[in-house]
This record gives sequence, structure tokens and C-alpha cells, in this order.
Amino acid sequence: MTRTWHSQIAIFWIASAWLATGLFMAPAVSGHEPKFQRFGVNFLFVCVLIIVVGSMAGQWLAVQQRLGNVASFWFGHQGYEYVDLGRFWQLFLTVGLFLWLAMMTRAMWPAFRHPDTNRHLLGLFLLAFAAIPLFYIPGQMWHRQTNLAVAEYWRWWVVHLWVEGFFEVFATVVIAFLFTRMGLLKTATAASAVLFSTTIFLSGGIIGTFHHLYFTGTPTVIMALGATFSALEVVPLVLIGFEAYENLTLSRALPWVAADKWPIYFFIAVAFWNLVGAGLFGFLINPPIAHYYMQGLNTKPVHGHTALFGVYGMLGIGLMLFCLKGLTVHHNWRTGSLAFAFWSINLGLALMVLLSLLPVGLMQTWASVERGTWYARSAEFMQTPRMDRLRWLRIVGDTIFTVGVMALGWFVLGLKTGWSIAPEGDAVAREFPKEAMAVR
Repeated sequence: MTRTWHSQIAIFWIASAWLATGLFMAPAVSGHEPKFQRFGVNFLFVCVLIIVVGSMAGQWLAVQQRLGNVASFWFGHQGYEYVDLGRFWQLFLTVGLFLWLAMMTRAMWPAFRHPDTNRHLLGLFLLAFAAIPLFYIPGQMWHRQTNLAVAEYWRWWVVHLWVEGFFEVFATVVIAFLFTRMGLLKTATAASAVLFSTTIFLSGGIIGTFHHLYFTGTPTVIMALGATFSALEVVPLVLIGFEAYENLTLSRALPWVAADKWPIYFFIAVAFWNLVGAGLFGFLINPPIAHYYMQGLNTKPVHGHTALFGVYGMLGIGLMLFCLKGLTVHHNWRTGSLAFAFWSINLGLALMVLLSLLPVGLMQTWASVERGTWYARSAEFMQTPRMDRLRWLRIVGDTIFTVGVMALGWFVLGLKTGWSIAPEGDAVAREFPKEAMAVR
């Protein structure tokens, strides 16, 4: 149950942060807020609460065997990671995503008529928004009694093309758009990276999905092609992040850039973890021969944690801080707790992997090659004193990470209560009004 809630809440939180950012940015980009937009935002927020609480309650009832097979499928637990929630909640979420897309489109549409707008980048921005609800639909292409191989195929459409795929496109487009507006990225570079990213996913994303389908009869050559295309997915976002960091170092003297320092730092952390977590650790397990021995071992959560939180979680925090900065644009922040949170979260994530998950995964891999996967996953191997020590070492990284999360919560709460607001007032916004307000 805790494993289900662990991954499910992560997806819900990340998606909520992204959807909220879109609702914040769309009127800011166009300079126009349509009628009843506020009602729509509040309605979506209530729907999200109902879906999260309802699906989690249904999963608990299903695991406790309080629901029958049919009721469990519709309202409880489907049994597939990333689409654990019952089919009713899945449909509810899909409708909500399309409602969000409609609100985004009507808010952004006036921007296309503005002569100074980069319509190509804005169009890709809107396309990335559209991909979020559209590529969630394949998660409903199986039913309660569908053959397992077919159901797994469509489930990996959600995991790869939705979570790993168009989440990646969304991340690339959003960061490129924001960095362009901030002056940290050339428009040509942003457009090229976004087009490169979109082309990879539209032309090779489906092929990239096949590196997941090891045990559903996929031929070796298709597995190899899937691993190759999957490895290419990380390139555009990494290039954007490192160019933005280079430009950031050249423009540190500008007060308005300093004001957005920590949201930008979280965006750059996205590029770093995309290279390490999604790229290095992802390709470590993706090639067919590696996948054969590493399937189901602790090398999987190495990739999962560094890619899901390292990329999408960091992006969610960066987008949240970006929106909060827009809501407090006339105030300077006290960023001591935020700086502590940034380094603690990143250090904790790194130590969680390097001290525990990766050593355990590599030792399991060696055991899998020597004697077989059955032995690498057995109690005989996993319950040795050495493995116990390595598992307990994870508490070092987890503790540092948790303290960082608490510091982040303390900072955000302080924006409401006042202890995260510096007394200088709106000096930055007064001195550099155009630059400071460019993205707001």
C-alpha cells in the first residue's frame, strides 16, 4: 500500500505543480485572462482533491480486500504501477486534463495575435500542453480481462510516452520558454532544442517504448532500437540547462536575475539530473543485455528516483518557486532556508543513490550474472549482514533529503507569514521594471 501511495502521490504532485504553472503562465504570456478563469481554476483544484483522496481511499480498500474484483478495477487498484488508480478515477483525471487544456488554450490564444510574439515557440509551448492529456489516454486501452502482454504494452505507453516522453517535452519547452523570456537562452537555441526534442518523441518515442517490453516477446533488435532512442531523449534538456547556466554566470550582476536565482538553480538541477539520472543511470539498465540481468533489481530505483524526482520533481519545485516569485514580485526574499533546501535536497538524493541503492543494485547484478535473477532477489542473498548495512545507509541520504524538504516548506510558509520576505521592499522591481516583470 505504501509503495502504491509513494509513486502515486509523486505523480499527482508533479502533475499538479505543472498544471498550476500553466494556469499561472498562460494569462501572463497573453496579457489576457478570460472570463470565469478563476472559477475554472478553483473547480480544477477541487477536482484534483477529490481524485487524489478518492483514488487513495479506493486503493486502500482494494488492498484490504474490501472491494470485489469489478469494483476494485473501477474504484480501487488496477495493479499497474503509475496507473494504480481505479479506472473511474483515471477517466475523471482525463476529463480534468482536457478541461485544463481548454482553459490554457483560451488564455494563451490572444498571444498569437501579438506582433512581437515568437509564434513558433509559443505554438510548441501549446503543443506540449496538449500532449499531457492526449498521451494519458493510452492508459485506458486495456480492460479488466485484457491479455497481460497487451495491457503491459499500453501501460508502458503511459510510463514511457507520458511520464518519460511528453513530460520530458513539456519540461524542455517550459524551461526553454522561461529561459528565453529571462534572457538566459537564445531564441534560436530554444527553438532548435524544442524541435529536436519534439522530433525525437514523435518519430522515435514509440520505438523507445520497446526497451521496456522485455518479457512480452519483443525481438532483440527492437529492444536495441528502443534503448537507443530512449537514450537520445535526454539530450535537448541537458543542452538547454548547460547553456542557461553559462549565460547565468555571465549575467549574475543584474539584480533581476539575482532575484530569480533559486528558481533558475532548480531548473539547472533538472538538466544535471536529466543527464545523470535519466541519461547515465537510464542507459545503464536500458540495453537488452543489461536489461536481461538487471530487471527487477535495485538498479531500477536508482534510475527511477534520480530521473523522476531529479528531473520532474526538481522542475516542479522550480516552477512552484517561479510562480511564487511572480506573486511576490515587489518583495525581496530571505533565501537562507531556500538555499539550504536546494543543496540538502540535491545532496540527499545523491547520497541516497550512491551510499545504498547503487551498491545494492550492482551487487545484485553481479549475483544475477553469476547465479541468476532468482538468487539476486532471494532472501538468502538480500538478508546478509552486508546488504542490511547497505540498506540502512540509505537513511543518511534520506534524512538530509527530508530536512531539505522541511526547509523548503518552512520557506514557502514564510512567504505567507512574512519571515521569508526581506524588509527592503520592492527595490529590484523599481530599478529594473521591464526586466523584472518580463516573464510575470
